[in-house]
Amino acid sequence: MIAILQLSSAPDRERVETLLGNLRLDPVGIALNKGSLAEAALNVQKILADVAERGDEALVEVCRRFDDPSFTAEQIRVRPEEMKEAASRVSPELMSALRRSISQVREYQSHVMPKDPPILHRSGIQLGMRFTPLDSAGVYFPGGKASYPSSLIMLAVPAQVAGVKTVVACTPPSKYGRTDLVLAACHELGLEHVIRAGGAAAIGALAFGTKSVPRVDKIVGPGNTYVQLAKRLLAGAIGIDGYLGPSEIVVLADETGRASFIASDLIAQAEHDPGSCFLLTTSQALANEVAVELAKQSAQRQRRPAIEKALAGSSAIIVDRSMDRLVELANRFAAEHVNLQVRDEQAVLKKLVHAGAIFVGPYAPVAAGDYVAGPSHCLPTNTTARFCSGVSVYEFLKRSSVVRYEEQGLRADAPAIMALAEAEHLDGHAASVSVRVSP
Repeated sequence: MIAILQLSSAPDRERVETLLGNLRLDPVGIALNKGSLAEAALNVQKILADVAERGDEALVEVCRRFDDPSFTAEQIRVRPEEMKEAASRVSPELMSALRRSISQVREYQSHVMPKDPPILHRSGIQLGMRFTPLDSAGVYFPGGKASYPSSLIMLAVPAQVAGVKTVVACTPPSKYGRTDLVLAACHELGLEHVIRAGGAAAIGALAFGTKSVPRVDKIVGPGNTYVQLAKRLLAGAIGIDGYLGPSEIVVLADETGRASFIASDLIAQAEHDPGSCFLLTTSQALANEVAVELAKQSAQRQRRPAIEKALAGSSAIIVDRSMDRLVELANRFAAEHVNLQVRDEQAVLKKLVHAGAIFVGPYAPVAAGDYVAGPSHCLPTNTTARFCSGVSVYEFLKRSSVVRYEEQGLRADAPAIMALAEAEHLDGHAASVSVRVSP
């Protein structure tokens, strides 16, 4: 049973702070020297070192231990004919759904693709910026508990739209990673590099390269603690996106909210196992109705145990008379998904500044964003939307400034350049200017 908490109650506020604190604990960063995370970090370091040294051999051993006891090096790379044959076995209805998803994600990512800004002109000076794609990127998507072709689409399509030359898709060789639907998605996307590997070993293989796995410049995608630890430990040697951990949702609603809709959205995140979900509402009546709906709807879902565990342990309905206070709290949660079911959407949107993705209105379920809307569903979690964004074409682009000086422009700026260089005791910097402008 989900708890209904009153923000005006001191004990309930303390419980809200505890829930928020549990979310905000850095899962793979600051606290690596504490408890089970310390052990996990050591294990990840060992796996990464082993993959760096032994390549495919180490990768096979890890895959045998966690996914498939009969796994061999020949199975690491998925052959094109495997993908084609898998696609032929998928029903026309599912293939149509895959194509719709790919098409609409591609349309949206092309729409938000940035253009080089206009040149800034000063007298004798031209200043600009250009966007260029990464040469290569690894897109990792999980396969331990379910099959996720949607996550592959949400990662690979933005990379393709950005113009990345080499996109390497990677998922565990579990029964879910081997499904026809996953391989059909790879086929529809035209991927040439599809890798069977999971966990920290897969991240290491993408970072270091092996005989079977191309080395990449950046790795993006969700995964378990081991995957996220590996990405963090390798950051700097490769690029990474952010922390894409357990799924979460915050719903902001007033008395106009639809209880059955809200409960269904909360359950959709709770069933991820683990998942956390929060309703922040100004209406006590709505809070009570949603609690009843959660009990009724969760009893009908296939993943009922996971849902009930999430609702009881890492979720809450929070009530307060002030929408402003609830929006302030939502900004502190900085949730992966935020759904608005309020009368004045624009007023709330203006004040809501921290969220991975925002779904506006009762007919905008998070599930639409998960599959076909267009923005990627690979989003920051654990309050990291305070400083991090979801995956998009921007994740696969670099920005380079472009600076052009003519003699007239350099002469105008020379005194300031040389004065600052001399003040920093860098006479070589000053000389590189004076040699150009001195008589």
